[in-house]
Amino acid sequence: MDVILGAHYDCRIYADHDPDLSKRKQAVLGANDGASGVAVLLELARSIPKESASIWLVFFDAEDNGNIPGWDWILGSRAFVEGYEIAPQAVVIVDMIGDADLNIYKEKNSNPELTAEIWAQAAELGYEDVFIPEEKWGMLDDHTPFLEAGIPAMDIIDFDYPYWHTTADTTDKISAQSLQAVGDTILGWLKSRK
Repeated sequence: MDVILGAHYDCRIYADHDPDLSKRKQAVLGANDGASGVAVLLELARSIPKESASIWLVFFDAEDNGNIPGWDWILGSRAFVEGYEIAPQAVVIVDMIGDADLNIYKEKNSNPELTAEIWAQAAELGYEDVFIPEEKWGMLDDHTPFLEAGIPAMDIIDFDYPYWHTTADTTDKISAQSLQAVGDTILGWLKSRK
């Protein structure tokens, strides 16, 4: 396999960052934090040319419940890396990429060469207003177990999302244009790897 494209499909079981304290035991619907990455991967499954190199689309569970008793972060991706003898050339994780006010900064822990390739592709497509060429966040996300295993991996994430882990993470906050920008960028990058 040459490339893994991944996203988590689970949502946080408690809205523990909700500004309304009465809602903090309610579930997070996860329109952005969960569903947006999955939506892009499902569209890529339809759009990736059949003659492309070996690409796995991987949907992780148990990413989002860290700091809840009995849970840790990124359990699904850790189990995946520990359970398979794999050696992809690249892993790209998409997470929280549907925000109508999408601002994706370079994630500090991501493989710099892979990140540079993705950002160059975004700029070539005219998405430099979305893919901002500055580092801002260092994330513990589904790319982390791959990095720990020595596999080049990166995280495409907009962590400036004000509805993170709240009951307001709903579809009215999602933009088709944001999903398109990320999907176009990844598809263009895949085509450039031939």
